[in-house]
Amino acid sequence: MGRLVYLDNLRSFALLLGIVFHAAIVYASDIKYAIQDQNRSEVLSYFCYWIHSYRMPMFYMISGFFSAMVWEKKGRNFYLEARFKRVLVPTILGLIFLAPIQYYLTERMRTPQMELLPFLKFFFTKENFQHSHIWFLVDLFCFSILYSLVPKSFFRSKLWDRIPHGLSRYLILVSFCFLFVFLSHTQISKGESYYGIFKLTFIFQFSFFISGVFCYHWKNILTPNDSSRIKTLAVFVWAIFIYLVFKDMEIEDPLWIYFQYVNVWVRALHIFLWVLSPFLWTSFLISVFQYLGNKEGKLGSYLIEASLPIYLVHHPISLVYAFWVRDLEWGVWVKFISHTLVVLGLSFFLYEFLIRKIKPLRFLFGLKST
Repeated sequence: MGRLVYLDNLRSFALLLGIVFHAAIVYASDIKYAIQDQNRSEVLSYFCYWIHSYRMPMFYMISGFFSAMVWEKKGRNFYLEARFKRVLVPTILGLIFLAPIQYYLTERMRTPQMELLPFLKFFFTKENFQHSHIWFLVDLFCFSILYSLVPKSFFRSKLWDRIPHGLSRYLILVSFCFLFVFLSHTQISKGESYYGIFKLTFIFQFSFFISGVFCYHWKNILTPNDSSRIKTLAVFVWAIFIYLVFKDMEIEDPLWIYFQYVNVWVRALHIFLWVLSPFLWTSFLISVFQYLGNKEGKLGSYLIEASLPIYLVHHPISLVYAFWVRDLEWGVWVKFISHTLVVLGLSFFLYEFLIRKIKPLRFLFGLKST
């Protein structure tokens, strides 16, 4: 299996889409966020829920796929060394220097006199420490370690050969994710956390990471060879329908409400849609990127390398801008568009002129040495 450029590009797209998401969520109705504008848009609410319905599960599925590929081609030692350099190091950087910014700004909104040093002393404790946008790297590193502990013979077992290729394997993966998450949810609510790791979200995302590993071994979902325009259109229509139902259920049946206090069938359907939506949108976007994003080029290569550092630095910039602009008398769309452009511009500026040119910063942000 040669280099799959479209998967690299799609993984970068998933990360960079987070910049637009974190700008839109400031001005979206029906969603709670660290800093939000008084004027909010229903359209941006739908937009945010759409991104939320598939972006990170798709990212983890692709990460699981590439984890299996690297392990098979390069071996255990190379895989673990790469995880420590490319994931753990930027995770530590982000948790220490970037994550506190979100909580400091929100605390300043409640207590304008709050000074930085007393806040940091309060923040870096077991009870108050949180991950902000670095949560996805914390989870990814944990997934990588858990994957390294699973005997790889399990994924290569001849038992899986008995499952017909195509739709049957697709349904097996959807069913696995659903049952794994649903059974876990009977014991855990979405709000429960452990050292800043939200338990149910962790389990949900891990199921997609493992699905990505199976996608590599089964040559399924992420590497289709029979995508027709009619099939792609059909998947798109179903993805839209499932997303719209999922959005309503997210509001009417919040997952932080304990399983014991909800309608079992409604909650089961909610979790099923939570699982199904990423599979459908991933299948659709795979077809799109196979057609439009499967060629190597300077821009694509640049974005593949830049996506993680830019994602890491964008969030504090986005929050500072939201903190500053919230009292201005601009229209919601002017704020959103200017927010997106300012954050994109400053993030790319920091990457281009600082991060990628200074060797210690390259190391800290998980980039390969030049």
